[in-house]
Amino acid sequence: MADRADLVVVGAGPAGSSTAYHAARSGLSVLLLDRQEFPRDKTCGDGLMPHAVSEISLMGLSDWLSDPRHGRFRGFALHTQTADFKEPVPPSIHGPRGYVVPRIETDAALLERARKAGARFRGGVHVTEVARSADGRVAGVEAESNDDTSRFEAPLVVVADGSGGGLVHERKAHQNAVARRQYFRNVSGPDKDHLHIFATKELNERGAGYGWIFYLGDGRANVGAGLTNEALSRSSYTLQQLFDRFLKKQPVAEWLADAKPDGPARSWSLKMGMWGARRVGQGLMLVGDAGSMIHPISGEGVGYAIQSGRLAAAFAHEAHAKSDFSARLLSGYEKGLRREWALRYFSGRALVKALPNLAVLEPIFKASEVDRELRRTLIESFTGDASVFKLLKHPKVFASLVRERARKAG
Repeated sequence: MADRADLVVVGAGPAGSSTAYHAARSGLSVLLLDRQEFPRDKTCGDGLMPHAVSEISLMGLSDWLSDPRHGRFRGFALHTQTADFKEPVPPSIHGPRGYVVPRIETDAALLERARKAGARFRGGVHVTEVARSADGRVAGVEAESNDDTSRFEAPLVVVADGSGGGLVHERKAHQNAVARRQYFRNVSGPDKDHLHIFATKELNERGAGYGWIFYLGDGRANVGAGLTNEALSRSSYTLQQLFDRFLKKQPVAEWLADAKPDGPARSWSLKMGMWGARRVGQGLMLVGDAGSMIHPISGEGVGYAIQSGRLAAAFAHEAHAKSDFSARLLSGYEKGLRREWALRYFSGRALVKALPNLAVLEPIFKASEVDRELRRTLIESFTGDASVFKLLKHPKVFASLVRERARKAG
């Protein structure tokens, strides 16, 4: 006999666990499936921006966040080819700090909250396809587990298996960026209560990219580098080579002089920007990375994933209340996402596409050392707290882009 529920959620990362938690809290019976058992690691930068902190707190994890093993940051430090400056976390309703927590811990904590809310979790289940009734409506999912096939029935399915997951792959956007990170112990350096961002020459010679050092609270740091697929294809180096060369750049090399690797370096692909994915269909919603919810500039996705899951859960509840699982009703989920984020995502993606590399912005970075308003606007654009259009309104930014356009035209 098939297992039945009001809602099947495929993927138990932040988006899936958030969907399951909020849907279960609203009174729906929820089946949460993942091909892996938990806890499991997930390659990531591990930064939790203030808006992610707000979403995690809504799930009852405020005390968990404050664990002293978790890094907490109160600002950003940007290091470019010509400039170095710091700026506090932009003031917002989300509070004055963020955290740095390994995904193996974050995902396990969110999953446990979903289970305590009443969601049933099944790990080691590989969902192979969306099941449909004779008239084509969503009827659940087909899955494999321990060489056995299973069917989980529900009139509504939320896909949260990431951008690289195989379910409804035709609805997902192509991945457009890559990154690599490694944990190190005993990393030195100043201002460990800041996220350190490095816009180095090599990561930006052929497109947009940056490196980072994010300090955890247990003596480790997450050290990584990422860039767009386009930038990597134009580079003479592989991602691994670019990462290794980043580790040798100053001041990174100095900060790592006495550090020891804590595990191997790992790479991953991601889809930045919300455009290209078809997130809604009859009986179907895509959330988190599966729905292309990664910020196009920072590459941060956890907070957006959790928030998209919360919104999807609200529409799952409404669909059941009205016994209406049509694409028309569920399109409210898509409209909600666009109302909340479209301007910031679109402007961020447009800036990344328009710039040949971040070096074009060096005059702006340099000016930010002494211009507090410009510095804050720059950081707000990076974190997603403001549209890039706000940054473009600054006269120094506008003048810099005009000069670049003129250079290319000449």
